[in-house]
Amino acid sequence: MGSAAALLSALTWGCSSSDGAGPSPQGGGAGVATAGTSAGGAGGTANVAGSAAGAAAGGTAGQAAGGQATAGSALGGTDASGGATGGSAGAGVVPVSPTPQAKWENVTTNLAGMASECGNLGRVSSHPTADMLLVGVAKKGLFSSTDGGASWQPLGTTGATITNRISYVAYDPAAPATFWESGIYNGGGVYKTTDNGATFTPAGSVTHCDSVSVNFSDPARMLLLAGSHEQSQKLFRSTDGGANWTDIGKALPAGSGFCTTSFIVDAKTFVIGCGGWYGGTPGIQRTIDGGDTFQQVSDKGVAGQPLRASDGAIYWAGHQAGGLYKSTDQGKSFTQVADANQAKSIEPIELPDGRIVTVGSATLMASADHGTSWQPLADPLPFTANGVAYSPFRNAFYIWQWDCKDVVLPNAIMRFGYDYRK
Repeated sequence: MGSAAALLSALTWGCSSSDGAGPSPQGGGAGVATAGTSAGGAGGTANVAGSAAGAAAGGTAGQAAGGQATAGSALGGTDASGGATGGSAGAGVVPVSPTPQAKWENVTTNLAGMASECGNLGRVSSHPTADMLLVGVAKKGLFSSTDGGASWQPLGTTGATITNRISYVAYDPAAPATFWESGIYNGGGVYKTTDNGATFTPAGSVTHCDSVSVNFSDPARMLLLAGSHEQSQKLFRSTDGGANWTDIGKALPAGSGFCTTSFIVDAKTFVIGCGGWYGGTPGIQRTIDGGDTFQQVSDKGVAGQPLRASDGAIYWAGHQAGGLYKSTDQGKSFTQVADANQAKSIEPIELPDGRIVTVGSATLMASADHGTSWQPLADPLPFTANGVAYSPFRNAFYIWQWDCKDVVLPNAIMRFGYDYRK
């Protein structure tokens, strides 16, 4: 773990029901953004995207406190981040400003130099139905931007205080103002907001979480999963919306490593990603009985939350060495669709036109044929990115980086103007 590359590969996502941290004090950090954005307005005012009905209809969600949000489609679900994770931005999205310059520009602005810790700036997330970006700063909480990154304002100014190292954001496709945040170390593992980040409440006592998954096939949103950071055979399930959690990790195979990320297909079917950290056996596990038993469906290790694309396919980043794996049968089987040069160990995203985008060895890489072929996109990356997000409201890509020092890097967030319609 001495090199920067080794340190990056060692930082996976997970959670535990106790306050104890995982075995590695260096764990945590950023993971990768999925095809969502998130919350807030100036001074923590919630930029509520409008009614769920308006979002589902693909209409204009209304004038929000921090900017205008045009709802479009539900983006296929949660962050990475759709109804799974990620998903494409709906056709109803209308940009709110001219496309920025087609070059990498620093938009860290007022977050630069902020006191933090290892994994200081953990994620940039793009809200699927609102002109908002969300970032997490370890120990300092969540911040949002409604001006494309020109400035960042604190979220959660009332209610529970979030101090964890953000790991994931899951957006409710039917309720634009509702999302869940997960994180590791420093407090609670899962938080929920129903007012687009103005107020958060902890989801039970679960802590130290690499990810959160929600059963969006259930209108009541009762089933949640949370993976435990750097813990073997630990996976937490809630059947009451996060009020209480049960550890179902013992049903995972012994020696399966850290199985920290997941995708809920329905109330009985989920797939769990195991990275094989510290000698554990990598692979993807699947259950069809709600977590009582699991079957290995792939022997390839994966990392980060999977992307559920708008066509229903699941894309999952390869663990450590990179690559990208795809399922078209709800996780029954996976095939490799990108190698380590085409896709690093970074969560992929989907553009509004259906192209899949991921972080390659030197540039962003895009596939317009469902992973059969890949082409470079945008200029060479200005640094080794920890993740990528895209805002159709701003016509821009956002990448980010972090380190294990105690302040946010001066160039932690970079933006590249790109109009996917051209």
